[in-house]
Amino acid sequence: MDATQNYLVNLLLEIDTICKKYDIQYFIDYGTTLGAIRHEGFIPWDDDIDINMTEDNYYKWVEACKKELDPKKRVYGDNRVDRDFPGTFGRYIDVESIRLSSNFAFWKPICGQCIDVFYFLELPGDPVEKQKIIDMYYAYDEYANKSYRHFRYKTDKQMEYYNSYKKMEKRIGREKTLKKIEEQLFHKHYDDCDTYISVSARKFGPTSISPKKFYDDVYYADFEGHKFPISARYAESLTYYYGYDWNIYPAHQKHHSKMSHTGISCEDYVSDYMRLLDENQIKAERLKAKEVLVEEGYRIGKHLDLVHEKLGKLAKLKVEKKLSELNADLDFLCDASSPEKLKTLDEIFDDYYTKQMRGSIRYWENYLDIGDDNFYAAMYNMLYGRNDITSAIKLYKVRNANNFNPDEKFKQLYSLVDAACDIKAAMVYKDYDKAEALIADAVEKYPYSKEIQLFNIEIKVIRKDFDTAEKLIEAFLETSPDNDRCKKALGDIAFFKGDKETADKYYDDVMKNSNDGLLHLDIRKKRGA
Repeated sequence: MDATQNYLVNLLLEIDTICKKYDIQYFIDYGTTLGAIRHEGFIPWDDDIDINMTEDNYYKWVEACKKELDPKKRVYGDNRVDRDFPGTFGRYIDVESIRLSSNFAFWKPICGQCIDVFYFLELPGDPVEKQKIIDMYYAYDEYANKSYRHFRYKTDKQMEYYNSYKKMEKRIGREKTLKKIEEQLFHKHYDDCDTYISVSARKFGPTSISPKKFYDDVYYADFEGHKFPISARYAESLTYYYGYDWNIYPAHQKHHSKMSHTGISCEDYVSDYMRLLDENQIKAERLKAKEVLVEEGYRIGKHLDLVHEKLGKLAKLKVEKKLSELNADLDFLCDASSPEKLKTLDEIFDDYYTKQMRGSIRYWENYLDIGDDNFYAAMYNMLYGRNDITSAIKLYKVRNANNFNPDEKFKQLYSLVDAACDIKAAMVYKDYDKAEALIADAVEKYPYSKEIQLFNIEIKVIRKDFDTAEKLIEAFLETSPDNDRCKKALGDIAFFKGDKETADKYYDDVMKNSNDGLLHLDIRKKRGA
């Protein structure tokens, strides 16, 4: 750990102590859970810790902070406690240190090292009522925080709520308006609740909407030499938040802080330059700028809807042109047993993948409509040709957000995704009996899926059926040479046989060339055993 990471762990231990004292259940979450499972600590380039808790636990937490914190050392920020606090989620803040970002540079109490504290609001089970609360909350989030805009894209309904809050403010004032909205959103329990919305209102990164079942049970995970609570269904939650390939190191390494210092207090640092500035003027200007950005973002979003509609028509024309040029039939090409046919499918849909998977389009769930028959073939190739389950999930999510009624053929295709997710979860939990049964069933149903073949290799190695595993590896490498999971499996076979020299050769290759964090973690553990 670097100095900032070490400092944050100590803050987390303080939170853990308070929560245990007051019987408050919390979870380390999001990127912190990802770090716990993939690295048994921080994601190496991360400088952030997130925790989450249910709404009832959160209110206990706020009261505990009032009793436990020495304001000369620690403060707790929350928009409903301090209306000047810029975010709607909370922060446990150490005022004896500095952690600056562009959003918070001039608020003394919240410029210290901190841990973000999110909490869950229950959502009703009825889809119409659920969407109503979601829209209201997203509008409330933009209205309540006076510093920055959470995300650009707004639906018509969300903007309608936001504008109604602004009109209400003119009649009864800002504080009464906030109270009225909060009465509709907070302290609500629903007998049919199956979903939470986190008070983060995020569109980028982990979604704010989470299945309630993720947080029904607790598992204590290793994190930098300590045990901290995470969701007992962490494999499913990580897949939900980060995609099927959550174990893979990303190309983009995210840093949160612009500047971090553990030896200078907020007061000493911020006062040095705030004496030259008018704090009230800055806050007023930021609020005005934020309101302009919300309106501007809505208009841009509406414009982009039209742009994406045109892009969809263009993408469809390009697919149809390729089909015509190749005189190809999609039903004929959707043949997982033929690498040549899958290669042709990939050529047909390569441009569509590039356009549809572009960040802004995918995040805002703008579907480039190429027709459902074409979309089926594109998904088929994504699963069998590219073996890219993460992208297949993203494609389906975007399509499903745009009035999609999948037929039985499509549901059968997508069942491969469900099978792979279930197997991966069982493997991560080391529930090998369940994994073995799931793999055996999947091998029969999806014999040409490379992902299922890799799972079959891995379970054979775990069960020490080395002869079968080696035959499967040899067959796999004929069509997919240089696969890191196969190399790891060969290293494990040598390791279990006591051939350390051969094992190290394969392990060195994986550590050097693979970006799979779980493979790295397992190799480090085997070498340390």
